[in-house]
Amino acid sequence: MLFLHTADIHLGASPDKDMPWGKERSQAIWNTFRRIISTAQKKQVDLLLIAGDFFHRQPLSSECKEVNYLFSTIPNTKVVMIAGNHDYIRDTSPYLIYPWASNVTILTSETMSSVYFEDLNVEVHGFSYHRQEITEPLYDNLHAPSDGRYHILLAHGGDDTHIPIHWKRLSLAGFHYVALGHIHQPRISQETSIAYAGSPEPMDKSDVGKRGFIMGTLDEKGCRFRWYPCASGQYHTISLTVNRDTTSAQIADTLKQKLPPDVGAIYRLTLEGFRDPEVRFDKELIQKAGRIVDVTDQTIPEYNLEHLEEEHAHDLISHYIHHFSGAEANSREEKALYYGLRALLDPKD
Repeated sequence: MLFLHTADIHLGASPDKDMPWGKERSQAIWNTFRRIISTAQKKQVDLLLIAGDFFHRQPLSSECKEVNYLFSTIPNTKVVMIAGNHDYIRDTSPYLIYPWASNVTILTSETMSSVYFEDLNVEVHGFSYHRQEITEPLYDNLHAPSDGRYHILLAHGGDDTHIPIHWKRLSLAGFHYVALGHIHQPRISQETSIAYAGSPEPMDKSDVGKRGFIMGTLDEKGCRFRWYPCASGQYHTISLTVNRDTTSAQIADTLKQKLPPDVGAIYRLTLEGFRDPEVRFDKELIQKAGRIVDVTDQTIPEYNLEHLEEEHAHDLISHYIHHFSGAEANSREEKALYYGLRALLDPKD
């Protein structure tokens, strides 16, 4: 049996919505999901597992219609999903009332339930969120039946407020595969057959690194699976070292020359080094140099110490400078000196 495991697709989300590329990022989430469906079709996947947060919030009827059509294009693939903390089940949830395609099963109960596919001899277990937060470790004491069937657990959680998950306990539960969702970073244990697929697309600037899905085989030889990248966009962290002569325009020009013309790349920029104390870098100008989602200024103002010591000969600042006299360049003491001066000279900074 060939299965595809995905989670945290977050259809309807709008990453970087205030940025020029915001609409493109929102559409990329839909396009990537369509590619996942296309992969399931081409590879003749038997089972598509969606481990929660399929939608970013309660879906619209038009969105259900769109995804249901996509599910109908893979009629030979059984689709099983649960609702996560973002798209949790409400009384009027479309998960309950929409006429889904015949190959789609949504485990909507808030207690453990399952669906058995006789032709695959596989039983998929799981339950959906019915509220945004669940603090109880509901997966801790599970045990898969020993009945000759293949048993898969579809689960969503992994932090203190969204069903804490203890991998060691889960690994002893006897499931042939555990398909996890909620954590956007892929995490895989081949030894225990437990895996987070991660989100197919990054949801915000904290989702640094590649994103994708898992495909695997489950048979009498056991469970074997691999993670595959699929995201059209990726956040990268970059840094740039400045000096006393560096200007905002110079930073922008440097970035225009150095950043590769990768339309899917989005950058988080950190400025480092020592700058002119009178300079405040224009972050808006710098961001226009490319797809730069944020600029973190960690530069240190490089003060004229002799001038400051003379100017403040009779107050704390002079004593503070004298205390650090002899500090080596780029040492921890030198940084402490400049950080302290910045606090003393400009407490609002």
